[in-house]
Amino acid sequence: MPEQPVPEQDPIVTKSYAAHYVVAMVILMATLFWALWDEAFGQRPWKAFQSEWKDRYIAFLKTAKSKSAQSEKQVEQNSDYQQLEQAYEQAYKAAQPHRDELQKQITDLNAKIIAVQNVFTDRRAYANALTYEIETGTSASNKKSEQEDLAKYKAKKSTVEYPDGHREQYNFQQLEAKYNALKDERTKLSAELGDVLKPVTEASTKASQYISDHMVDLTPTQIDGLRKKTAEWDPKIQQINVADANIVDRCESCHMGAREPVKITSAVMTPKGQKKPDEYARAFVSHPEPELLKVHDPDKFGCSPCHQGNGRATTSVEKAHGNYEHWLWPLFPKQNVEAGCQTCHAADMVLATNETQFEVINEGKDLFRQKGCNGCHRYDGYDKEPEDLNSISQQLKQLETDKKDNTKQAADLMKQADAAQRMTKQSLCEWQIAKSMGACSSSIFSRTA
Repeated sequence: MPEQPVPEQDPIVTKSYAAHYVVAMVILMATLFWALWDEAFGQRPWKAFQSEWKDRYIAFLKTAKSKSAQSEKQVEQNSDYQQLEQAYEQAYKAAQPHRDELQKQITDLNAKIIAVQNVFTDRRAYANALTYEIETGTSASNKKSEQEDLAKYKAKKSTVEYPDGHREQYNFQQLEAKYNALKDERTKLSAELGDVLKPVTEASTKASQYISDHMVDLTPTQIDGLRKKTAEWDPKIQQINVADANIVDRCESCHMGAREPVKITSAVMTPKGQKKPDEYARAFVSHPEPELLKVHDPDKFGCSPCHQGNGRATTSVEKAHGNYEHWLWPLFPKQNVEAGCQTCHAADMVLATNETQFEVINEGKDLFRQKGCNGCHRYDGYDKEPEDLNSISQQLKQLETDKKDNTKQAADLMKQADAAQRMTKQSLCEWQIAKSMGACSSSIFSRTA
């Protein structure tokens, strides 16, 4: 077989592909890093929202605490509060001698219980082990021997050294009785201490409740609790799952301040130096109608049934608000936010809560009725009298139809009954004729005989 000629310019031998490999490697590495970034951050914008929320909310709470402290001082200067505080101090002083004595007795009892418990726990464990072997054993002779050992062990005395230095000896039954007696005595003293402290606790509760009732915002202690909770916050999806209605909402993953107990506005969440609130500050505000949340608990109703939008989406603000071509229910704009009430309250003529009057939707409902729109655009709940008359008319027509059908059916049944009666009479006559002919034949046969 002849040899193939070798080309003068062999691309495998004479040309280097290093540059191509470098470009491919760079593209591959760039794609990898982009994929990692998109997975960790690009598809999770809520992480940025929660990070901003944590910093801005803590800064806001610091300011709110100083205002709350000033408000608390003003409340404490009230004469009613001072009377409650004086009543608390009197109750505290009156209960202090008895309280100190009971606490001393309880402390001594705790020390005695620990001394007895250290001995009793070991002995009880060994006795329980012997009892288990006796109950699970199969040999009668071994059981008898182990029962004798158990009786000897329980009769053996142990020494208990009390905190004051004196010692006492007890067998197993005496040790158990002493241990239970000390615990019963401690329970009795604890109940007595609770009765002694009850007036003090009630007076303290009244004073604290007075401050909470008369504070405009939260107390400094409550704000400290919010700061601690926020500082310990770890970014995570906030999800509301209403299984019965097939609702999954993750809106509070970005709208973190919707249910916070303090009033949050976009202005207070705007960083220093910025003139206008940014998207974070606008997202962190409180719900504009907190009274509604008491009636429509988000944990039971979710957010999207009232506000629409795509409550499941978390990859972008646009998708979460449903403002894209593949979602049919975009978020209601601010001026039409009350439109969501129609989902459940379409037939209600007036909507209101304790402190909130829904002016826009109530005005729209009234306008729909006053302008006569319901004359052409029938809607449930409007102009009910014609609807009721129409319903009654339909019922009367149905009754007339039923009456005609029943009359016709009754006539058919009467005809069937008459036919059945004629057939019965004819059969009876035939039977009587046959019977009479039979009698005549019998008499003729007897005379002939």
